[in-house]
Amino acid sequence: MKYWNFLIAMSAATIGFSGCAQKQEPVQVPQAAHVFSIEPLSMPVVFSTAADAKNVCDTNLRHVQRLKGEITAISGKHTRENTLEKLNEIDIAFERMMGVSELMANTHPDKDVRDEAEACMQRAAKELTAIQMDPDLYASVNAVDKTTLDGKAKRFVDKTIEAYKLSGVDKDEATRKVLADLDAAIVQSGQDFDKNIRNDRKTIQFTAEQLAGLPEDFMKSHQPDADGKITVSTDNTDYFPVLNYAKNENTRRAITELFNSRAYPANDVVFKKLLNERYQYATTLGFENWAAYNAYDKMAKDTKTIASFIEEIAKLTEPRAKAEIEELMALKRADNPDADGFYAWDRFYYTEALKRQKYDVDAQSVRQYFAYEKVKRGILSVASRIYGVTFQQSDRPVWHPSVEAYDVYEGDTLIARFYLDMHPREGKYGHAASFGMYSGIEGLQLPAATLVCNFPEPTPSNPALMEHNDVQTFFHEFGHLLHQLFAGRHHWAKQSGINCEWDFVEAPSQLFEDWAWDYDVLKMFATNDKGEVIPKDLVERMKQSDNVGKGVHNMRQISYAALSYTYHSVDPKDIDLQATMNDVFAKYSPFKQYEGDHTFASFGHLNGYSSMYYTYMWSLSIAKDLAVPFHKNGLLSTDTARKYRETILSVGGAQDAKDMVHNFLGRDYNLDAFKAWLTE
Repeated sequence: MKYWNFLIAMSAATIGFSGCAQKQEPVQVPQAAHVFSIEPLSMPVVFSTAADAKNVCDTNLRHVQRLKGEITAISGKHTRENTLEKLNEIDIAFERMMGVSELMANTHPDKDVRDEAEACMQRAAKELTAIQMDPDLYASVNAVDKTTLDGKAKRFVDKTIEAYKLSGVDKDEATRKVLADLDAAIVQSGQDFDKNIRNDRKTIQFTAEQLAGLPEDFMKSHQPDADGKITVSTDNTDYFPVLNYAKNENTRRAITELFNSRAYPANDVVFKKLLNERYQYATTLGFENWAAYNAYDKMAKDTKTIASFIEEIAKLTEPRAKAEIEELMALKRADNPDADGFYAWDRFYYTEALKRQKYDVDAQSVRQYFAYEKVKRGILSVASRIYGVTFQQSDRPVWHPSVEAYDVYEGDTLIARFYLDMHPREGKYGHAASFGMYSGIEGLQLPAATLVCNFPEPTPSNPALMEHNDVQTFFHEFGHLLHQLFAGRHHWAKQSGINCEWDFVEAPSQLFEDWAWDYDVLKMFATNDKGEVIPKDLVERMKQSDNVGKGVHNMRQISYAALSYTYHSVDPKDIDLQATMNDVFAKYSPFKQYEGDHTFASFGHLNGYSSMYYTYMWSLSIAKDLAVPFHKNGLLSTDTARKYRETILSVGGAQDAKDMVHNFLGRDYNLDAFKAWLTE
């Protein structure tokens, strides 16, 4: 999941899906709604040229300056209409700049557009900092009489004041200047960190013998050159198949070392700079470190809770991980009696081997049921069925020929829009994420988001068969996208879209992964080229085999959570990034370490999530609790899905996450389901 504001081979008769272009409908302004002073957005704006990026930035920055001036010019009483509504429009203007600019900076094929989009983000971030540190605006919102407000307006005031305080608005002018400069530096360093990873696409050559074990379709799409060498890249579409299937350990090791050396040594320098800037920012505000600052407005609230959570989950998981490593090492020693340890490049290969041995599940044979187009249409159909919406493909402008645009309808009402940018290309974000473009504002604009992935692209001769873990990733990211789109009928921008606590945002996406394992769901779209539906007994064996390596996987996640937390919970003045990573991995990682592992330099979440990678496990623990009613009633239960949509997805940031979960479950959440899952 990406956030800027931390700061069709199947028939159109498929349930709820239409491939027809749909005429765009204007946004209707409710009669009783506030009349906005900024123009309604009839459809998403995407950039064709660098000038488009600059124009969007210029237009919305003018709105911000105008609205700010109107608020500070008020000499009388500050009210909802003359102050809060204008502050809300300022939030909307920032979203219109930063949401689409982050997307374009990470996906547009034109480097000039990417650069201008990044420049817009920098300009917007600088102005956002100035807004959040403006004592006159702070005084204005504080002056509004909250007793005259409804509950959501009161929440808007409380969250706005909290954000002001976290930006240092109550500090003296000199301190505010220091914080503003640090904030701008943090944005720039973060962009540099991401750019270094994105632009450092590496390649390596192997012989066909060295790639023995790779699927036939992979080898067909990677033809040897005149010297008989086959070029393999660090793109996910190359990297993970090699790790999964290459029999030669040296091949797996070589691609792993290459992958984990991306952006090194450049990001050794950049990340040190970023850590120092974050630390200075947090301590200037009076926090002990960045991790403490970053936890303040999350569900966890403080670093003690985060550290305790990491240790608790590690304690629960470590015994299982150690037992699994021994079992996997037995397989490795059968191949190599002199093996000196179990490394990161062994994980997928031997886990797959153990799955075949225990449950007769072969990832390559499973792939035949997951051609990309069928998976895409299937996920759309599943979401349509359980949530009662339809998806219609649109012919509105896109930024690359492979990108698809869709409209979301509830009955005859257009409620949201999204894009699918699903295949790798040069200069594009290299992982999987949902980019929120616009939050939905009732009477002004519909919500919009983009799913950005790097799955294999189908061709006339290649159906682009997907690993099942890629199918699971697709469900995960689509869960994020639905959260953004369904939370799109709010008035306050801070309560629309995925504006809940950040350590909750992964829960809906991790919950939706469960649909990737359900036979009643998979039989809707998982068929091979003969039209045969995936066998039910195979799905059951897949579910059993998914428990293979669960301890190893979760200890790996814990090691990353501990790494992100550790980097941000100390004074980085004298930090040695490599040594710190080695120490953390020695304590938590299930794998034997090796010389030349520079994972920290290419671990993009160290920018976007900073100290908060723990949120994946934290959210997962909540997701397992949320799954209980679904598994009791069936994953295709429309009643359960309706309640879930109404109490959680549609709520956005209008309530605290713990209250949303309580409203869905009828009780406070607990770790019982998570602990049971860990021991399955």
